[in-house]
Amino acid sequence: MKDLLLLLGKRIHELRVARQWSQEEFAHVSGLHRTYIGQIERGEKNISFGNLVKVAAVLGVTASELLLALEGSGVSSAELKRTPSGSRKVVKSDRQGHEIQKLLRRFKHQRVAMDRTMTMLEDLMVAGSAVPSSSAPRSKKRRSGKS
Repeated sequence: MKDLLLLLGKRIHELRVARQWSQEEFAHVSGLHRTYIGQIERGEKNISFGNLVKVAAVLGVTASELLLALEGSGVSSAELKRTPSGSRKVVKSDRQGHEIQKLLRRFKHQRVAMDRTMTMLEDLMVAGSAVPSSSAPRSKKRRSGKS
């Protein structure tokens, strides 16, 4: 997981630098704190889905494009393992690809839940604006002294 965070941070850094933004400028535009941006870029923070979507939008890419770029990053998914004799042996593994797929599935589920929530909130807003006038606050009319 740490490798994925490092790759994601590197990708975010590359996109930020391509826009010629400092961390401070990027933090201001994205609404996140500058030190948090630095921690993300160094792979020290596990970024939330909401912040990932926000960062991607500010960088002009979708969250899925940001994550898909990790697969083709050129970083080898080979792992070093010790054999019983103690020598090192390179073993190919698709664990990194599997982790990315798991994250994408998780983000898709969260997106569906977020879409449902947004729809419910929109429905509440519409229902709230359709309040009958009888329940709306009434303004007090002044009675004039004239009959």
